[in-house]
Amino acid sequence: MSGAKTEELPRIQDALKGELLKEHSLKKTEANEKNVLPSAEDVKQEKNHQNMLSGIEGFAAEKLKPTETKEKVVLPASSDIQAEKTHQGLIQGVETFSAEKLKTVKTREPQSPAATLQVEMARDSSLAAVETFDKNVLKKSETQEKNPLPDTDAIAQEMEHIKFKTGIEGFDRKSLSHADTVEKNSLPTKEIIAQEKSA
Repeated sequence: MSGAKTEELPRIQDALKGELLKEHSLKKTEANEKNVLPSAEDVKQEKNHQNMLSGIEGFAAEKLKPTETKEKVVLPASSDIQAEKTHQGLIQGVETFSAEKLKTVKTREPQSPAATLQVEMARDSSLAAVETFDKNVLKKSETQEKNPLPDTDAIAQEMEHIKFKTGIEGFDRKSLSHADTVEKNSLPTKEIIAQEKSA
């Protein structure tokens, strides 16, 4: 190719030559490196990792000596830890309890033996009356539910409806960010469609 004459070299067409030589208004763009090559530190870490893995895989377990494990510090069971937490919580609750929260109460004096005997006799006579009561004396009656309570499904639906309403009523429009709609794929107009059909 170096020994070829200028007349023998391939010629560029004038239209293409004009396109190449004219000024172009190109937008500046920043190239994003999609496939980032690892740094030297990353390569070194990967080699160390691979060496460690190969060392573990190629390790001969026969070289190990048999040993017996002696547990010197016995850890507490989960039930012991839970009991300790409960105990600590009770102690902390007693220590930090404010006596100002207590209500003032009056202690009743113990009753006299005669009053206690009277209460016991009244209780015994009431129990005896209940035990000897004849149920046949009672009249039959049918219970009519005048104000039926809603079932659990109806209550759940009502709660969902209330939550939905409060969510709409209490929605803060200031939390929304402003957005401009950009039409990326605009549809052709009737004129463009007619031109394409006629072509």
